[in-house]
Amino acid sequence: MSNAKVVNGPMQVIAQSGTTHRNLTVSSTAANFIGAALAANTSHVYWTLAGADMRFTIDGTTPTTSDGHIIKDGNSGIWSRTWAESTKVIAVSGSGVFTISELNYL
Repeated sequence: MSNAKVVNGPMQVIAQSGTTHRNLTVSSTAANFIGAALAANTSHVYWTLAGADMRFTIDGTTPTTSDGHIIKDGNSGIWSRTWAESTKVIAVSGSGVFTISELNYL
């Protein structure tokens, strides 16, 4: 099937076997969203954010506290592996924690 890997929501992916969640603390210094390598078969990541609003970029540029896409404290989402690996993040003020879990297709 040509579109067999289209993912429309969290019910089409499952936790990646052999991985555990990781926490990424982000403050006023921009950081890579994925600091350590993902498992070979990871297709997506599920993340939650607690503690601060964040800004992020996916185009290779570095976000600042006033420039980049905004993620509000308390939000969550699912990103593709490619998107997650290219993302850089920074806290708008203070610091916050992303909790990240690796996912794969059903």
